[in-house]
Amino acid sequence: MDNFLQAITNGLMVGGIYALIGMSLTIIFGVMKIINFCQGELLMVGMYVSFVLYDQFGLDPFLAIPLVAIIMFAIGALLQSTIINRAMKNTESDDTNVLFLTVGLGILFTNLCLMFFKSDYRTAVSAVSQKNVELGNITISMPKLISFLILIIMSVLLFLFLKHTTLGKQIRATSQNKTGAQVSGIKTKMVYASTYGLGAALAGITGACLMSYYYVFPTVGAVYGTRSFIVVTLGGLGSIPGAFIGGLVLGLLETIGSVVVGASFKDTVVFLVFILILVTKQLVKSKRG
Repeated sequence: MDNFLQAITNGLMVGGIYALIGMSLTIIFGVMKIINFCQGELLMVGMYVSFVLYDQFGLDPFLAIPLVAIIMFAIGALLQSTIINRAMKNTESDDTNVLFLTVGLGILFTNLCLMFFKSDYRTAVSAVSQKNVELGNITISMPKLISFLILIIMSVLLFLFLKHTTLGKQIRATSQNKTGAQVSGIKTKMVYASTYGLGAALAGITGACLMSYYYVFPTVGAVYGTRSFIVVTLGGLGSIPGAFIGGLVLGLLETIGSVVVGASFKDTVVFLVFILILVTKQLVKSKRG
């Protein structure tokens, strides 16, 4: 029983990371209607930014989060306004070019990091990296607990931002009807740049949280990029609450799967469930059609 409760606890902590990266992907899709295939690589860049701040300035990964978020927002907004926006101009009916562009950006980020940082595994030690919280027979890693709390905080802040700020309302209006938003005077180009920047910032925050207890290497983005797509499939593309729940469900599937079938087969459980959900959704869609 204790092992099962520990697995559930670990699943929720890991699920917090998956939920954050899933939210970063789904907000981009919800507004821009593109599937960003370099979202995992944006997380990886955020991890390297956090590592550089630690390596050069001794900044704790958690304390570096605001700076990482600002840097990643700037990178994301710049990418969207200078590169992605050009690809979107003449592809409103066919977003294949944008999809291939995001794949190419992911490859570019991976190879740039490989060039500058080599293939070495890099770590950044937080002041709480080796600390745990004991709740009876359950042990919770302090960095993972803090990361989970950051997920809660970011979810609340994102909700308040989208609901109560002028830019947030413009983002929601653009996601619902781009033409209507343009007619009402909303600068959709600015909204798109801000949205992509926000998605990149959330990915960077996820990466900074990961650096407190994990390591970064040039291909780590592929691991979490895949997880982000599973999360948004579980929760529904464009749904931020769905991404939140989907991330937690994915984390629980992994850890409980490790207990039931063994750690070596946890990914098998996850992908079987993923395929089952895809098939079920397709069957439901076919019946409705």
